[in-house]
Amino acid sequence: MFMSQEEFEKLPKEQQDSLMKKVTEIQNGIPPAPKGMSQLTMEEFKAIVNETAKDYIKGMTSVDKKFYAFPGIGTEGLDDRSPEAKFGKTIRFLKAISTGNSQVCKTMSDEVRTKANLSEGTVGSGGYLVPEEFSAEILRLAPTYGVVRQNCRIIPMRYDTISIPAAGATDLTAKWVAEAGQLKSTDPNFRQVQLVINKLAAIPKVTTELLADANVDVVAYLSMLIAESFAKEEDIAGIIGGASPFVGMMGGTGVPTYPHVGGTGIITLSYPDLVRMTTELYSGATANAKFYFHRTAIGHIRSLITTAGAPIFTATANEIVGYPMVATEVLPSTRSTAGITTATTYAIFGDMRKALAMGQRAGIEMKISDQATVGSDNLFEKDMVALRMIERVCFGVLMPSAYLIIRTS
Repeated sequence: MFMSQEEFEKLPKEQQDSLMKKVTEIQNGIPPAPKGMSQLTMEEFKAIVNETAKDYIKGMTSVDKKFYAFPGIGTEGLDDRSPEAKFGKTIRFLKAISTGNSQVCKTMSDEVRTKANLSEGTVGSGGYLVPEEFSAEILRLAPTYGVVRQNCRIIPMRYDTISIPAAGATDLTAKWVAEAGQLKSTDPNFRQVQLVINKLAAIPKVTTELLADANVDVVAYLSMLIAESFAKEEDIAGIIGGASPFVGMMGGTGVPTYPHVGGTGIITLSYPDLVRMTTELYSGATANAKFYFHRTAIGHIRSLITTAGAPIFTATANEIVGYPMVATEVLPSTRSTAGITTATTYAIFGDMRKALAMGQRAGIEMKISDQATVGSDNLFEKDMVALRMIERVCFGVLMPSAYLIIRTS
């Protein structure tokens, strides 16, 4: 209830003084009003915002900070940089797939499919795209065990079939033209290489207990097994070929060969042969050229000696006259049941990045079974499960003149 000025003035002097004293006491207990927004300077405004942000940041977890989310978003450690966090979603995925929790698997698979922008494939058949962390770890490890993925040209594919231009068996030609003369067309010698995606599967077998208790060590172990299996088959398809529809480097059309002098086996390969090979390669492919041998052939090369008995290379030599030597298990060995193999085609020298293309669709798919027989193991009898991991890849020879096939005469 309020009192007007006229009513206040009608009060006795003592009451007026008493009332004013009470008003003064009340006013003294009220803090001063803050400045309005219009009264704040820009510096004062920035200070208030910074202080407010700092108060929120103090309560943020590592995941909150990674995704710029204020407290309460995410799970501590799930997506930070530690190994445990790196495989966090994979662990959850493996546990879900081992217990038949299809809803979790489908949700995570759809997330990967959306991020990869894949327009094909469904999860109706029971196969699910694995978390991107697991897929990335497999692809990161594959070059550790394989040669092709390390050295060839990898072409990401959104569709199962693409055609790409590739050089022919001979070099591009140029022609002299007089000034103001008509330009003569030259044969660019290009052809189309069709890359057709096929499935490559690896099937590691594990116990149900191991999969149900999935942790970082288990995920790392599975990543290693799968990457090693994929890498071996990629090397076979890319280098040796022979499995339809892929033609490996050894079966490329128009690829030059170098027959080394004398003998019928790899063991007769000599130092002069190695030197001559480096001059036979197309000059545009020499900058990044490498020798590709089986490790036993590399052992033979390291053991070469002069007529005086001195070693030509050191026992740990990894290059020949400036060109690296790369070991791959898929090429023929110097050993056989007879002691020395007589393989006629046994090595490659050249630039694999110019020579070979590897097409790859995004995503690795997983399906689990506890009823099948894998190898000699009945999964049901042994309380085991098999994880069928599928990647979708293909291979094609791009430039036959970018490498030599080394063979016996």
